[in-house]
Amino acid sequence: MKNCIAILLPHYNNCNGLRLSLKSLINERETFTLFVYDDGSNDFNCVEQIINEFDKYYHIVLKRNDVNLGITKTLNKGLEFILKCDEYKYVARLDAGDIFLNDRLKKQKLFLENHQDVYLVGSWVRFVNMNREVLFIFKPPTQHQKIKRAIHMYNPFMHSSVMFKIEIIHTVGLYPENYPALEDHAYFFKIIKKFKTAILNEVLLEYEINPNAITNVMRNQQTKSRLSLLLKEYKFGWFTSIGLLRALLTLFLPPNFLTFMKRRFFYR
Repeated sequence: MKNCIAILLPHYNNCNGLRLSLKSLINERETFTLFVYDDGSNDFNCVEQIINEFDKYYHIVLKRNDVNLGITKTLNKGLEFILKCDEYKYVARLDAGDIFLNDRLKKQKLFLENHQDVYLVGSWVRFVNMNREVLFIFKPPTQHQKIKRAIHMYNPFMHSSVMFKIEIIHTVGLYPENYPALEDHAYFFKIIKKFKTAILNEVLLEYEINPNAITNVMRNQQTKSRLSLLLKEYKFGWFTSIGLLRALLTLFLPPNFLTFMKRRFFYR
């Protein structure tokens, strides 16, 4: 097996972010195949040019939707394609604009190899603005039991930070499509019920807060999906109740204020 890691990167109209993300992969010491799945971008020629810039450094597979299908369907098409290849052991995620840090792939792969009972691993994350200025460090709990508790309050796995074993797809299936703009949180809920997870206590990803990202553009829809998900998974308790209250508050509080609160009180 030449490359046992498949990186899945869905893309839509963010060529600058795509170039930045692909550049960050050059220094990775672990071998991998990058699957870029374009979701009907307006300028596909730009996407192809960027791919041509970097395919001399590592193996890239470029796929494209003829029309924009949305992030969830694009992710699922990507997972299905990776499964059909029948040669990858791990899937890692990456979004355009986010960058890998500190030999992330090698460290996460080694962790999964050394912890056979763990099937999904994330990391701590450095949040930056569009000027790449550090806003805060996201440090979720690292142990499975604490992660299971935290997931009722917030998503402890930054989507671009995770690597998981291919067996998860065979058991859990694909991303759920009934939680618009929250497919990752819903998927991690499904995974955590079946498999042990972990988060490395090291910053291995830089996450760009982009005003055009799904989190901001579809904020109200995402919050409604979060409320629906948390109600479905609700079990009476302190953390589950706080999680519901927190989701309700995000309906009324402006994004800039929420970022300030995270930066000032919750994350460092």
